[in-house]
Amino acid sequence: MSNRRSILWLVFLSLALAAANVAVISRGGSAVTSRMSLADPSDEYSSITIERRGRRPTVLKKTSSWRIVEPYSGSADERVVMRLVDALSLAPVDDRISDAELLARGRTRADYDLDPPSVKISLSGRGASETIGFGAMTPASNGVYAVVEGESTVFVVSTNVVSAADLPAEGFRRRSLFDIGAEAVAAFDVKSGTGSLTSFVREGDMWNVGGTPALASKVKEFVSSLVSSEAVDFIWPVGATNEEESVSSALLSVYGLDPESAVTITLKSADGIDRQISFGKSFGESLAYALVQNAGAVVTVPAALRDAAVRGAIAFTDARIFPFDESTVTSFTVADGDVQYVVARGEGDSWRLDSPVAAPADASTAKAILGKILSLSSADVRDEGLKVSVSTNSAPVTVEARRVLGNASLADLRSREILKIDPLLVRRIVSNANGAAKPSAVVYRRDLREWKTEDVSDSAAVDQSGVEKVLSAINPLRAVRVVALKVSAADLAGYGLEDPFLTIAVDQDAGDGVRRNILLGGKTSGGRFATVGSSDAVFVISSSDVESLSARLHE
Repeated sequence: MSNRRSILWLVFLSLALAAANVAVISRGGSAVTSRMSLADPSDEYSSITIERRGRRPTVLKKTSSWRIVEPYSGSADERVVMRLVDALSLAPVDDRISDAELLARGRTRADYDLDPPSVKISLSGRGASETIGFGAMTPASNGVYAVVEGESTVFVVSTNVVSAADLPAEGFRRRSLFDIGAEAVAAFDVKSGTGSLTSFVREGDMWNVGGTPALASKVKEFVSSLVSSEAVDFIWPVGATNEEESVSSALLSVYGLDPESAVTITLKSADGIDRQISFGKSFGESLAYALVQNAGAVVTVPAALRDAAVRGAIAFTDARIFPFDESTVTSFTVADGDVQYVVARGEGDSWRLDSPVAAPADASTAKAILGKILSLSSADVRDEGLKVSVSTNSAPVTVEARRVLGNASLADLRSREILKIDPLLVRRIVSNANGAAKPSAVVYRRDLREWKTEDVSDSAAVDQSGVEKVLSAINPLRAVRVVALKVSAADLAGYGLEDPFLTIAVDQDAGDGVRRNILLGGKTSGGRFATVGSSDAVFVISSSDVESLSARLHE
């Protein structure tokens, strides 16, 4: 009987607790919540209201984009708004205390600065809504107490959550001057007060100003700096109770932003929307007032932006003789007397010489000389010197050699890579040293996978290390410098190449099948003169490469 009574009491107690739990839920609360974050991450919100003690509420609304509607109207920085939404919906709950536990501890929400909360945020959108309040920080100061309206639980979340929320209206303002990138700008107009309008139009990678070529690099630099700049500070609106809802003529005049004084830039893009900025008076030493976001705000910006716009077309007019962008140039010519050096663009970043010899060009030298040619102005023209031209449709002009060559020479246009032979393709090497009894010849036996002397009657063994040195030296063989780009047979004696110090002949299995004869001549500063049988140029190769090419092929 006693056991039966105990069982009945336990059943009764369970029913009573369940009823109490139902009663709590019916009042809109929850005895134990499974909420993992303060806001539902699956909801898309379109309205946010932030209330802070002693401050006017901040109201954000989203239509096509987020905007501030209270305490004033302005463009919102969507990154800051989404940082707030993400903090509320994605930051995990670190701890929770039910109201029943608070009661058991003899505490109330007021003890945690939650009655009412010091910061309250209301979110709504697509029929869903949340109201979240933040109170005091935890004793360790790494968390903050929070409540969600309708739930009988005090949550603990990271202080980063309230940091993203506890911002004044200014903290949500969009500071960028424009909402497009430089690549989206197809044209722009510059108008200085009551003066004339100057129009800039992009054509591919080039820019025209008033129908004449502009210096593309300068225009691109200006547009890029303009669209990437941000407001330093906000002057209007700031949310004052007596503030005008729209910018007045009197206010514009104070800052030099009235139509008669301001310098106005209108950007045009493919979306058909014109975006404007007007620059006014200076503020301090390095700032200027500006009317931005299509007359939505008065701000301060770097004065350098205004100064560049004030200079107008003259700052961007291309006064160069050859008004081309480097990337569009397919060739250039430098004539020294009767000898013409024609350099043409190859594949990728490569360049080649088409005249006076057909050979690879040194890309860095070609680019450097082309850069100097493209920077020439009428002031550089001389009666005597080198004749230069760009591509085939420009008339040559005569300029001082140092103006386009600097410390380089025209011979430096030839690539210093004399030749490059894959060791795996070499089938025969012949080394013929001046004064030797006979040449040393080795062949690669692919069936045996080893090097052998070409003369089977020769009892000498192949010096494998010597062969490897030669193969390494020609993969690739690079010159220390180019001495002469084009020479005749009569000129070779002057370099000791008529009767070479050493001749290395290399035969290949594949490729063009042409034997490569490397001739080493007399000594000179840094090494020896050298040439290749199929080249008209004379090079200097280093002493270390001379030593490798001179290695013994036979033991």
